[in-house]
Amino acid sequence: MSIKSINLNGTILPKKRALFSIENRALKYGDGLFESIRILNGKMPFLSLHIKRLKKGMKTLKLKIPKKYSTAFFKKEISKLIYKKANLRIRLSVFRKPGGLYTPHSNQVIFCIQAQEFGTPTFQLNPEGLTLGIYTENYLACNSLSNIKTSNSLIYILASIFSKENKFDDALLANEYDRIAETSRANIFFVKNGKLYTPPLNEGCLKGTMRSIIVKLAKRNKINVIKQKIDFSFIYGADEAFTTNAISGINWIKKIDEKSFKQNKTSSALLLELNKLL
Repeated sequence: MSIKSINLNGTILPKKRALFSIENRALKYGDGLFESIRILNGKMPFLSLHIKRLKKGMKTLKLKIPKKYSTAFFKKEISKLIYKKANLRIRLSVFRKPGGLYTPHSNQVIFCIQAQEFGTPTFQLNPEGLTLGIYTENYLACNSLSNIKTSNSLIYILASIFSKENKFDDALLANEYDRIAETSRANIFFVKNGKLYTPPLNEGCLKGTMRSIIVKLAKRNKINVIKQKIDFSFIYGADEAFTTNAISGINWIKKIDEKSFKQNKTSSALLLELNKLL
């Protein structure tokens, strides 16, 4: 079944209809943010984490948060687009209302929900490990904007183009201190001597919803999780590596630069635990 509509501020409209004027602030200035949400078998198991991050991001961007913006509210609005046992990718966008130049006329907001068919009723581990390059043309800033999904995604776009041009599956991104932050589409984890390592949020990475879930699952399964600054040299002593995001769940990495990883035991085990939550 194909999704032929979108939800614009509570009104269901056909996808082909023109929605925004040239004054839309997300278009003009990237003045907004978004959440990518996975629907599995018609369910929204981690929606509350997304709404919590959305509201924190709105506060960071000085957007006025309507009182009705709760998990229950957005579950109802998303449900207007989905069907029974749907497997979908949802994009929930929130942006400032039109008006003004850099200084907006208002901090009131509009939301938009889009849906597209995606995947299976559970998260699946990639059968072939990812191959990552290292993108160094631009660097992630270590500030609060890096922790939220703003509508300005240029560094991720350019890193993705770099990956495509060089036939990589993804690209590792560095922060302003030339340390590992994340990839162009996910948070990153390394396994070394049975311990799990990932960059802390003050290193410029996104505060990923799946990142937080995996950290909790690892701790529950007695895996020591260490959030620390990670230099690129760390890659070559690691035993395993994998990425996490809300859409794919977990993807294991086969190679970063010249370093090959031959194991995916930890990512496989954590994926089994993740699917138990569904």
